[in-house]
Amino acid sequence: MSSVETPHLLSRRRWLAQAAALGAGLPAGDAQAQFFKGLFMRNTTPETATMKWNVTFCRYGIDIEPRGQGDVTTLTGDNWMKDAEGQVVAQFYTGFGAAWGAGSRGMSAISDSGSRLPKTLRLKYYDYLDDRFYQLDAELPLRRIYDLFIQAPPIVAKNVTYGKVRPRYDDVRIGVAPDGHVMLWAAGLGNQVELAQYRAVVLHGITRKSYNASLPGGTFTLTESEDRRLMLDRLKPETIARIDAGWRPDAMWYMRHIRVKFPWRHAMTGNVSRVTELESYQGNAEAETVGQWEMATYTQIHRMRGIPKTAKFWFHDREGKRHHLWLQFSLRGRAVSEMDLSEVRAAFDELFPRRTLEDNDYLPGEADMARVEVHVSDDFRRFTATLVKGDVRLPLPVGKTQHFELQPFTHWPGVKTEEITPEERRLFQYGPQA
Repeated sequence: MSSVETPHLLSRRRWLAQAAALGAGLPAGDAQAQFFKGLFMRNTTPETATMKWNVTFCRYGIDIEPRGQGDVTTLTGDNWMKDAEGQVVAQFYTGFGAAWGAGSRGMSAISDSGSRLPKTLRLKYYDYLDDRFYQLDAELPLRRIYDLFIQAPPIVAKNVTYGKVRPRYDDVRIGVAPDGHVMLWAAGLGNQVELAQYRAVVLHGITRKSYNASLPGGTFTLTESEDRRLMLDRLKPETIARIDAGWRPDAMWYMRHIRVKFPWRHAMTGNVSRVTELESYQGNAEAETVGQWEMATYTQIHRMRGIPKTAKFWFHDREGKRHHLWLQFSLRGRAVSEMDLSEVRAAFDELFPRRTLEDNDYLPGEADMARVEVHVSDDFRRFTATLVKGDVRLPLPVGKTQHFELQPFTHWPGVKTEEITPEERRLFQYGPQA
């Protein structure tokens, strides 16, 4: 197994900060809030803290047609988030264009200079597939949002804002599941964690025609086609026929099945001497970014995670050369931009039988932890994955992969070492809090 590249020594405070960011077996609810409060508290409170943040949206897929997609859209003019004083901090209109767990901006109004964090949510939308209007009025987990948005240790971006220090979380993501179920996440670059689940109520006594008639001129209206086929025209005729006959997606697939967690972490073997950074994306739509300064903590903490979906690794081979590897733990799609992870789930169920959503709060020890080992061949042409615990080794599927040899200190192909500034090197190696 590969060793891990780390800074020289981590202070207890830095280790605790990293453990908090990586979910190091901390209790949920008030106990976790008190932990963060005692460790990080400055002069702000959840009610008064201000920062730049966004709201993004996603929706469920149609699994009987992996390339098909229905339509969900918010109603006009009555979707908002308010702060603890009841002041509107965000307004939005969206068609929930992204696949489950991903995020699309829609049309939103949030101050560019920063806003207080949201405490309440009003969401009203129409689902063309089941021909229903829904409304959700919800209290948001303000303390948890504060802990993640304000108190969580920042990251160093590897995307278009390369080398810039950014909040680990700065996005409230809303996902609409079938039958009025709603999921809320905190999201950021390479990071995503569940916040809460809700159930919207059905609005009776309203039709698309009556709704459209109530709107002022020049605003967005709903299609009034009686069979809604204008909004389902991306589906095959046989799919529409099944929908007309009463078929509906399974809400519990999103709200229960894919959310079950297991105790595991990533590892690399083969032509690998050390792993420096990773990004892990899981089947429950959660994700985590681990910087070089956090890798020692990652290998020591015991944490429950959703099953692996994709991963990005930055590592050095036995000769000390730097590489990047991206791979999928899936061979096919389930719905639009949703992977079929059935083989992965079957392996985890075999290793951890009878695990359910109610077991997610279990705090594992080292003896409970499994490894998802990614093996790199000597010539970098073959990559395999195995779920390992003790003497048990279960193969996992590997679908698409991308591998690049990199210049020292870089993250992407085509970038030269001399383009990375000394400050950027320091940030990526030791982190923003060094």
